[in-house]
Amino acid sequence: TIQEIGAINYANDVEWISQISLGTPLQSFLVAFDTGSADLWVPCVYCDNCNNKRLYDDTRSSTIKYDDNDFSITYADGSCSYGWIELDTLQVGSMSIKSQTFAIIYSISSAFQSDVIDGVVGLGYDSLSVYPGTKTPLTNMINQRLIPKKIFSVQLRPARNKTSYGGIFVFGGLDTTLYKGSITYAPVTVKNFWQIGIDAVLYNGKATFTSPRNSKQQAIVDTGTALLIMGKSVVTTLHSSMKGKYDSSSQTWQVPCNLNSNVQISIQINGVQLPINYQDIVREKVSSSSSTWCYSGIGSTDSTTWILGGVFLKNYYAVFDGVANQVGFATPVYPK
Repeated sequence: TIQEIGAINYANDVEWISQISLGTPLQSFLVAFDTGSADLWVPCVYCDNCNNKRLYDDTRSSTIKYDDNDFSITYADGSCSYGWIELDTLQVGSMSIKSQTFAIIYSISSAFQSDVIDGVVGLGYDSLSVYPGTKTPLTNMINQRLIPKKIFSVQLRPARNKTSYGGIFVFGGLDTTLYKGSITYAPVTVKNFWQIGIDAVLYNGKATFTSPRNSKQQAIVDTGTALLIMGKSVVTTLHSSMKGKYDSSSQTWQVPCNLNSNVQISIQINGVQLPINYQDIVREKVSSSSSTWCYSGIGSTDSTTWILGGVFLKNYYAVFDGVANQVGFATPVYPK
């Protein structure tokens, strides 16, 4: 059967947080389920800068298998962690996964020190793991027959939808009560990230960017990134249309806090235009003393690959299909 794990929306759509446990007896951790990476790590008792984190204690677990190879990972935003590889029982919801490869971390960068999460669970393809031969929790769920299909689906609820429910990760398939209408699918182009091609970006129905016919713009569908991140020229055009600006001192894109509610930015995927709610473009105020400028939900990158992060994803029910190797988007229906 499919397995559903809840998530909490943290700090107005900065991240969505779930709980997992490791070891015997179980030791619990708050984690981000991250489709943009493929490694599982938690801080451990040997960490000297993991203040206020829940720490994994290997000496307390009767099911640990020591590997002890070195582990290090650096994410796109520069945050990183260092540790050792081990294997232990992983509990996700009611699923008990035996001999899950993971890293116990003895050092984390400042971004993780100030983050509310303890660790990360990567949901990318096995080939994306920084430690060769790693089977991700998703692969182990299938291999250990805990879920029926190598598919998971995600509903990240935006904070503007004012309920205590924060979101849900569905392992093993789709929950038909969480979406309505048809699902727009795009094939995965490179099987390490959940990477797809996009056709175009539209501002109020007019194309601001169009992919060349023979080579679609590549984008990673990433639950671990808060913003929608695209190339500089597109992002510059969009912000000038919104009367927004780039602030070079803080290196941030900003938009008017009172952005016109008619503004509609859409990403076209497989011929279908997928709009983003204008409220998701307007993030927190730049200064507590003024409500003129707000941080933008759209960021820019020099990388040729874009990122469809939370700002985009919280408008959809997203399907990550590792059987047909495709990612799908449908209109979400939030639980009552």
